[in-house]
Amino acid sequence: MCGISGFNFRDEQLIKKMNEATRHRGPDDQGLFLDDSVSLGHNRLSILDLTPAGHQPMFDASGKLTIVFNGEIYNFKEIKKELAGYPFKSASDTEVILAAFLKWGAECVKKFNGIFALAIWNKETKELFLARDHVGVKPLYYFWDGKRFIFSSEIKAILEHNVLRETDVESLNNYFRLLYVPGPKTIWKGIYKLQPAHWAVLSESGLDIKKYWEVADFKNLSSKDEAVGQIQELMRDSIRGQVISERPVGIYLSGGIDSTAV
Repeated sequence: MCGISGFNFRDEQLIKKMNEATRHRGPDDQGLFLDDSVSLGHNRLSILDLTPAGHQPMFDASGKLTIVFNGEIYNFKEIKKELAGYPFKSASDTEVILAAFLKWGAECVKKFNGIFALAIWNKETKELFLARDHVGVKPLYYFWDGKRFIFSSEIKAILEHNVLRETDVESLNNYFRLLYVPGPKTIWKGIYKLQPAHWAVLSESGLDIKKYWEVADFKNLSSKDEAVGQIQELMRDSIRGQVISERPVGIYLSGGIDSTAV
């Protein structure tokens, strides 16, 4: 995992504090980006392209876009083939996200097969784009009071800012009843989760949040053999995609039905 953080104003000391609060998420590298209207921070756990070319925040070839990204895009090599002509400088999936955003805009997230939380700053339009993966594996929290927008992989980094520190009683009640807090709320008033399969765009006109994906309708399978065949094929494809790494790959097996199948 990695850690991403940022906000919609310039403050080097504050973004450094946010990076420190999430340092445990990325022990291999740390980076900052500062502009007049944004501060971005990143803590990196290096999995793909262990060279300095994989450093974040990362910039696109034109210098217009800046990204901080947590996660993995399993089909990034296939997407990269659709981006022929882009002058790639790294072997990372992060740069593929940047090139895809340049070509397709926000719609690019619909092409991604992976787990991700990301933020992209466009210095020309002065827009900050954020997105979370389809089922919400990677966390992304934010605070928005109409003026200040603050986001991070973890709430404790947001609490480095001077924000309201008051428990949301309804969320606390839900936690005791359900053992989790249903999104988009969190245990803190004023701090929210960006929901799975949603993107957000912060611009001069405010914060716009949109759902970009939902589970498609399906047809019933005709037989048990058809179900077994499809599950085997899907699992092979899934595992093949998720073992792409420049680090040694290991697996934890608990002995249950799911890990036995893996």
